[in-house]
Amino acid sequence: MTNDPYANAVADIAEVFMFEHWLRHSFVVEKDGKLFLEVSQDDLRDIYQQEEHLAPLVDMLQNAEISYEKCQATVCSFVGARYDGTKYGPDVVARALDSKAFKIEMYVFGVWLKGHQQYLDERRMSFAEWREMYAGWNSLDQVKEYRKKLMAGGGDPDQPSSRSVH
Repeated sequence: MTNDPYANAVADIAEVFMFEHWLRHSFVVEKDGKLFLEVSQDDLRDIYQQEEHLAPLVDMLQNAEISYEKCQATVCSFVGARYDGTKYGPDVVARALDSKAFKIEMYVFGVWLKGHQQYLDERRMSFAEWREMYAGWNSLDQVKEYRKKLMAGGGDPDQPSSRSVH
């Protein structure tokens, strides 16, 4: 963590969004055409041991029918309850969510997911493994340069150039 509360908030909030994506990737089941998040007791215990600060999000989604909208609303509630006005001062979370840095972080995470989808689908990994893989990928010079270009205005994360990083 840095001394910059906005950079720290971006990192914390992005981690929650990434964790929620990992949950859906790892634990969604389909029943009668509807999607549910089902985390076994053993997996839940492991998550609480390994990701204590994120684990309550599982409880908010566990055994409930889920949709993209419900997950986003739940993540925002989780972030608001744990970070807004508690860990971070007033308006820090809102400004972080609206920041270019956050949008780029989520965009780059999406690029990573798309580029690694087949590997991620091969076996269930812990969130720590996802985080480690993502950090390793982010440390590549090509990815660092891509981030710099995005931050400098060299591309809109919602309309990327043809040069993507995989």
